[in-house]
Amino acid sequence: MVQSVSRRVSGNETLSQAFAPAMAASIPNEFTDNDLSSSVKHNVSEAAFLWSSALPRLRSELGGDAFKAWIEPLRLCAIDTKSVTLAAPNTYAVSRLTTDYLHRLQARWSSLDSLGRRIKLVVASAEDMPDVALEAELLVPHVDLTPEPIDLCATAKTFTNYEVGEANRVAVAIAKRVAEEASSGDVVYFHGPHGAGKTHLLEAIAYHIRETTPRRKVLILTAQRFLNEFQSALRDRDTAPFKAALRGTDVLLIDDLQIICGKSATQDEFFQTLGDLISRGRTVVCSAATPAEALEGLNARMRCILQGGFTARIGEPDFALRRAIAERKVAELNSRSGGFSLDKDVLDIIAARVVGTGRAIEGTIKQVFAASALIGREADMEVVVEALSDNWKAAEKSVPVETIKKRVAAYFDLAVDDLISQRRHRAVARPRQIAMYFCKRLTRRSFPDIGQRFGGRDHTTVMHAVKRIEELALTDSAFAAELAEVGRKITE
Repeated sequence: MVQSVSRRVSGNETLSQAFAPAMAASIPNEFTDNDLSSSVKHNVSEAAFLWSSALPRLRSELGGDAFKAWIEPLRLCAIDTKSVTLAAPNTYAVSRLTTDYLHRLQARWSSLDSLGRRIKLVVASAEDMPDVALEAELLVPHVDLTPEPIDLCATAKTFTNYEVGEANRVAVAIAKRVAEEASSGDVVYFHGPHGAGKTHLLEAIAYHIRETTPRRKVLILTAQRFLNEFQSALRDRDTAPFKAALRGTDVLLIDDLQIICGKSATQDEFFQTLGDLISRGRTVVCSAATPAEALEGLNARMRCILQGGFTARIGEPDFALRRAIAERKVAELNSRSGGFSLDKDVLDIIAARVVGTGRAIEGTIKQVFAASALIGREADMEVVVEALSDNWKAAEKSVPVETIKKRVAAYFDLAVDDLISQRRHRAVARPRQIAMYFCKRLTRRSFPDIGQRFGGRDHTTVMHAVKRIEELALTDSAFAAELAEVGRKITE
């Protein structure tokens, strides 16, 4: 069974002294002093070699950010016949490792260690590392931690793979400033719909800081994690390590802030943390689904601080940004498995048809990938049509037919009377078909009813119009983009 130990070394006891019994347990009594020294070296070097072998795979499994934040700071400090002890810098790290990563550590170690020793975690600062651990580092060659090919979901989220457009340009500029400045004492608040890229941007800040200025301490947490850890500290009646871990950072990033709104004790703790960091010139970056003034349950003090900082909305991407995101996701999937590509026209159609956040675009690309590359099928138009079949369903909120006619007419610079007239000129016929199409999509009206509202036309005329618009949207990317724009004008 995996074990976690979080006791601190007491009094003047050093970590080496604290774990001397564990080290000695693996040494037979009849050994001489020289034999003891040799045995310790052997045990340490063996364990250090196994640990160094485990590191590249752990980085591959967990991803660069998680590895650097939680695994890289660990130090080997004691070995016996039943366990291997790793030291973490504080109790907060031990808690996080135990919750999220200890099972991975144990699995990776067990795959290498023939004795099946258990992993234990203890708290120790870098200064308290025993001499034996330092000796082990000298006995083991430098470990190349270049990440191996990893799954797409573990790909580091950086500024490099974050597509920039009108919907997020200001937010990206602020994020880069935070990542590059040594200290500012600023509060930054990003808001926008789920899937728009807020979490990616926070992780990009953390990644940039760790890569370029590793001495700066950066911590990224979800608000849910903040809440859970704080409540756990309260139950243990020991909040000091939790506070120290947070307030010892240079840049603190909190995602999905709305989760702690209404939780008075947690809000008070976050407020105190935020105030402490700002007063010392540190930076705090938060994200949430809505503007600060719209966060329900947020107390007045917190709202005032957030509104007084740098604020930027990350909105839903326009066609150009959706197109760039689609191309990026195709390239990522191709680099992962090879043999996956989409024609430019197909990418244009996807970008035009899938109106929503970047996550919606990513999901569609994965659908196409699953329906083609994963089963050895070419990603042709039929596959794309299948992947897009769930898009553009009728909206939950019905739009009046008269509103649709007025807004379609206004978009094409026509009069509403033109749409219901008998004129068949292309400049009128195509907008009329588009209006019929949206009447079917955005209302519960039947084909005959819609036909009556367009100059008493037969229901087959409406059916033909809807089918024709669908066909054009699938084959003409420019038309699909225009159709999406008309749809936004109608529903805005």
